[in-house]
Amino acid sequence: MEASLDIVLEAGIERIRRKSVAETGYLIDLFDARLAPLGFSLGTPRDPGKRGSHVSIRHPEGYRINRALIEEMDLIPDFREPDNIRLGIAPLYISFEEIYEAVERICRVVEEKRYLHYPMQRLAVT
Repeated sequence: MEASLDIVLEAGIERIRRKSVAETGYLIDLFDARLAPLGFSLGTPRDPGKRGSHVSIRHPEGYRINRALIEEMDLIPDFREPDNIRLGIAPLYISFEEIYEAVERICRVVEEKRYLHYPMQRLAVT
């Protein structure tokens, strides 16, 4: 635990927060350009002062999209009822390129209708 704390202290909380704001802002920009046209709505405040290091995107097929992301796309979001897919951004080790790739994978799941292969019935753990 001390080693991980050393990394945080070295990076500095202010710098970590700045990168978090920049990365979540970038994800929201990608959301507007790529995901909103696919029927997603934003479940996270746009104001960086009112959000943490995650972005929640909503879709009527959110649960099945979430399953397809986990099972087929090597993307591990968190699902929250009723239709929220939460994307956690860890600014110490997540890059802008990885955020871009995650959005592209989400687009593929929807555009290719991969989510249709998954039942609407919820698993106990999402």
